[in-house]
Amino acid sequence: MTQDQQTVLMFKGLIASLPEESQVKVKEAEKRLRDVLRDYPEGEATVAFGLIGAEFQVGDIEMVTK
Repeated sequence: MTQDQQTVLMFKGLIASLPEESQVKVKEAEKRLRDVLRDYPEGEATVAFGLIGAEFQVGDIEMVTK
């Protein structure tokens, strides 16, 4: 198993450990984000998600929530 596959399993385990209400909210958010990816098939959403992820990494939460 690759490290990336382990990361996916880690997130699935995290989600499974959440209260039922939170699991439902996570699944809803996941669906919405996947819908955004489908709405931008040329990759624009992937770039936007990458930017948001990079902002999270540098701790710039203020930019993420704008």
